[in-house]
Amino acid sequence: MPNRKGWVKSLFPLLSVMLFASCSEPSLIGLDLQPESELAGWRVDTLEVKAFTVREDSLIVWGPTKNLIELPTLFLGSMDDAYVGKSFAGFVSQLRIGNTITPSTFAGVTSPDSVVLSFAYRGIDGDSSALHRISVYELSDKLVADSTYYSSRELQRGGFLGHIDLVPKLGDSVIVGSSTLPPMLRIPLDTALGGRFMRQYALNAATFADNNAFIDFFKGVVLTDSVDGTGSILNFASTSGYHRLTLYFSGNKSYEFIIDVNAVRFSNFSHQYLQVNTDSLEDNPLVVQSMAGLKDSLVIQNLFSLFDEGPVSISSARLVFTAGAGTGTGNMSPHNNLLIFASDSIGKNLTTADATETASYYGGAYSSTSGTYSFNIARYLQQTLNKINTGTGADYGLFLVAGGSTSNARRTVLQGGTAIRLVVHSTKLNP
Repeated sequence: MPNRKGWVKSLFPLLSVMLFASCSEPSLIGLDLQPESELAGWRVDTLEVKAFTVREDSLIVWGPTKNLIELPTLFLGSMDDAYVGKSFAGFVSQLRIGNTITPSTFAGVTSPDSVVLSFAYRGIDGDSSALHRISVYELSDKLVADSTYYSSRELQRGGFLGHIDLVPKLGDSVIVGSSTLPPMLRIPLDTALGGRFMRQYALNAATFADNNAFIDFFKGVVLTDSVDGTGSILNFASTSGYHRLTLYFSGNKSYEFIIDVNAVRFSNFSHQYLQVNTDSLEDNPLVVQSMAGLKDSLVIQNLFSLFDEGPVSISSARLVFTAGAGTGTGNMSPHNNLLIFASDSIGKNLTTADATETASYYGGAYSSTSGTYSFNIARYLQQTLNKINTGTGADYGLFLVAGGSTSNARRTVLQGGTAIRLVVHSTKLNP
């Protein structure tokens, strides 16, 4: 006869596990059979969000920390956009010594045949058929590599070096001598600049012994575009083997000053906004613009109503924006992604806890299928509600900001008003 006591003993642990599981997670039973809104302790709330288009703060375009994350894109041109107003961009750059200069480099030549400043194109936003009036000046201020520079910084420019009027051809190769090169901007400069370099070497070769000495002698160049707001914004990669100043001399010889990763270079931006974008009134449509342009201030209505029946645990807070009719117009692609920042008490951008999570959790990417940008801001809402509840903080709202604001010249139009959706899923604590 089987040992009945031993059988019961062996069955007891299994029964205990089953009983413990059924008692410890009762809310999981039938979750796939009932909507969350009908489950005890679960809530689904839809909150209203008011949105206001506002100016973005000046952004860092060069700095030790910034450059670890993203090398600076260079912008040049101007646009008059129906949803933004006028925007202007230019940039500055140091030049650096290329190959070592020796007495045989210039071989006694003191004046070049020509001097050309070149930058390889990366892209264009706006009217690609518009004329650009590009001027180059000598930079008067010395740039320091370990300093931080902001997008609103306009540096002092010195003497005029050269000018070109052109409609950029980003699809056309460039013929230089017998070589076919990628599409690029080539600006002829005054040969007096090259003569100045050559004569300085003859007078004091130490000027070209290293880059520190050379940059003390020639601080760099400033590029501007004088077309008044109509047209397009050109952009150039941070570095390229074709970013350089070339001295051509003695018929078939040349020397290149380079713009490499060690050259301080950055853009500056300015804007003349439409009144609707600066009037402090709720906006529909909304505009998000790169180049330290426009962002959207978001105010969640009745946020603390989530705690009306006591504290809750927020599992999801999905904030969705829908692209407006102006998105994708005027040769302006929508942003690949947008960002959500918290606001501090003086309106500065603060990274949210949600933004430190994975992209699949946080969101923010543009869906061309649905024409939307979607974010999960659950951790931000939970932390904000807890601070309000305990009296240790306040709700200063959120900002919707361009992704890659210093690496692209895009703008996105979004629907405001009731088109903005914030759906919050929460569970009552100790229901």
